[in-house]
Amino acid sequence: MNKAISELLSKSTSEGSLIGVNCLVFKDGKELYSGSFGFADRENKIPMSRYSIFRLFSLSKPVTSAAAMILIDRGILSPDDPVSKFFPEYADLRYSAGRDESGSEIILPCPEELKISHLLTMTSGLPYANNFCESVCASARLFDAVIRGNDGQGTEVTTEEFTRRAAEIPLMFRPGEHWDYGISADILGGVIEKASGVKYSRFLKENIFEPLGMKDTGFFIPAEKLSRFTALYKYENDKLVRDHENYLGLTDYTAPPSFESGGAGLVSTIADYAKFANMLCNRGKFGDVQLISSETFNYMTAPKLGAVQQYDLWERLSGYNYAYLMRIMTDEASAEIKTSNGEFGWDGWTGTYFCANPENGIVCLCFTQIAGAGTTWQAQEIDKIVYDELVR
Repeated sequence: MNKAISELLSKSTSEGSLIGVNCLVFKDGKELYSGSFGFADRENKIPMSRYSIFRLFSLSKPVTSAAAMILIDRGILSPDDPVSKFFPEYADLRYSAGRDESGSEIILPCPEELKISHLLTMTSGLPYANNFCESVCASARLFDAVIRGNDGQGTEVTTEEFTRRAAEIPLMFRPGEHWDYGISADILGGVIEKASGVKYSRFLKENIFEPLGMKDTGFFIPAEKLSRFTALYKYENDKLVRDHENYLGLTDYTAPPSFESGGAGLVSTIADYAKFANMLCNRGKFGDVQLISSETFNYMTAPKLGAVQQYDLWERLSGYNYAYLMRIMTDEASAEIKTSNGEFGWDGWTGTYFCANPENGIVCLCFTQIAGAGTTWQAQEIDKIVYDELVR
């Protein structure tokens, strides 16, 4: 197994399909494989290491889910709570009911309450800016406001202000009607901040990062750690070139941001995130720390989508259902990757990936930094190698 993974990643970096990559594999909490290949920063010849710091993007979402579970365990939050309990602006939502004969979009008052469960399952109807309807245009305008504030061209948008202003966005559909990937986790971050009474970053630090010993995880990188920050690359004319863009209203990570994005804002090392992933694989416990009760963990990782909602999942998630801000394998026979039922995880837009399965104790992580990479083919191949070796 170790030789096969090393050969795969060494070849990928030497041939240029990856600039740099980290991989970790665990079984029952024991580290079986660790490998770092290529460069964290090609232009400055800085080699990749397990302590290189990555933009997590959507690997922030499982962390936000875990934070919500902690509040659920404490009785502060419930999946059935309406979001309007914490932000009254959500009492008067609107939704898109299609288009009339002239092609104009029909926006109507929403008859249902938007609930915490809708945020956790991406069935809220609150989208990213990725297609053309009023919901998406309104979402794009909100992120533009965040960017203008970051650049000093307008008022800075805080986490709670982002959450309040998102209530102005017409939902793409009525809550719970469909599944659509969007800003639900960002809204949930604002709810956690409001419900807990402390800044979202502080809640994560005190309740997840410090108990797990995740010393290199947060919403910005202190000056003394910037030398470990992995460069971001993108494909341009079929070649990987440096990417200096800041996406989704995120900053350059050199200072604490006003908007702490629960959906995409965290940075971390693969070594740090492995602690979080192993905690999940051990059903909410890491060492002597029971971060999430076993009952709440079981609910967190149970499939939540009905047939209509599951149809909305991306084609590449064949065999998966959706739990709380993570995928969950429920039909391994129809899966396009090597896996088994009970496996859950997610990926980040820049190529950060993890999966875990409490049934067999396997945790796999593969981190790179390429815009738009998501789950790389190398991560899928690593899963196959690991399952062929450890699950027979």
